[in-house]
Amino acid sequence: MNAKHFWFLPVSVMLIFVFMTAAGCGPAKKYSGPYLADNEIAVIQPDDKTFTHINIITIDKKRLTTGESAVSVLPGPHTLFFEAVLDYPFLNNHLYFNQYLTFDAAAGQVYTLHATIQPMKNQGFAWITAKSEPGQPIVKKYAARLVPLAKKP
Repeated sequence: MNAKHFWFLPVSVMLIFVFMTAAGCGPAKKYSGPYLADNEIAVIQPDDKTFTHINIITIDKKRLTTGESAVSVLPGPHTLFFEAVLDYPFLNNHLYFNQYLTFDAAAGQVYTLHATIQPMKNQGFAWITAKSEPGQPIVKKYAARLVPLAKKP
């Protein structure tokens, strides 16, 4: 190999790294069996609102690892356990609630878990929407109680 072909090696290594990184970027598989096509599974993801952070902890009692933002599941009934935290700059405390939500997932659908905390009313609620009908809640549930969390200094 002569000197004019040495550029090929760094470019090849970089392309391999990019493809390996991109392969790990989809929703995490949370069903048993082989990988299925997008039209045979459902995807569940948390909403990414500015001041309300949602963390899905389990789906059907299967614990999610830190950093999993979207997961793929088989169609059918699913139960999410999640937490929602209001992190608003003008409040002395963060407000927090956790709860279970159960819904039926359809194949080929993307679902988003939303949560809202209203500090003046001391209430919160969560709902799930489908990408095909973003304004229509599939299921909605009010939080049993909000818990104030002290801010970190």
